[in-house]
Amino acid sequence: MHITKSNINEFIKGKTINCSNKGITHIDFIPDGITGLNCWNNKLTELPKLPDSLTYLDCYNNELTELTKLPDGLIGLYCYDNKLTELPKLPDGLKYLDCDNNKLTELPKLPNNLKYLDCGDNKLTELPKLPDSLTDLYCYNNNLPYEITIDNIKEHNNKLILKKRKLILEKIRI
Repeated sequence: MHITKSNINEFIKGKTINCSNKGITHIDFIPDGITGLNCWNNKLTELPKLPDSLTYLDCYNNELTELTKLPDGLIGLYCYDNKLTELPKLPDGLKYLDCDNNKLTELPKLPNNLKYLDCGDNKLTELPKLPDSLTDLYCYNNNLPYEITIDNIKEHNNKLILKKRKLILEKIRI
């Protein structure tokens, strides 16, 4: 099934589009003013341009290999169980990120107010600086050099600082 301008209204309830679990293969566009997009468990390989009004995106269990630019007001991003190899720049206000079970090798800079992060079952070899605001952290089944949990965030961030200092000192010596 293909969502077009002529049939999009069938999926809109209030300010949310709900087209989950319908065998959708393509969405042509999302109207301005939509705040939520539920398109999980379909056969999407790409998403259209997302409206600036979007605050919630649930696109898990599709065949996405990349995400379009994310709106600045996005608060929740649930893109797990796809084929993503990278994530775009994350909005500063993002609070919930679930990107487990993809093919990610790195994560972008994480927003300072992020509360929930699940990046398990990827190919991550390191994590960026983790925000102090995190209350839930899941990064199992990756290629990380040490276990990172909610209890050792400060230790992880200190290791990153020391690693950056070491690289800077090595460049100065050359």
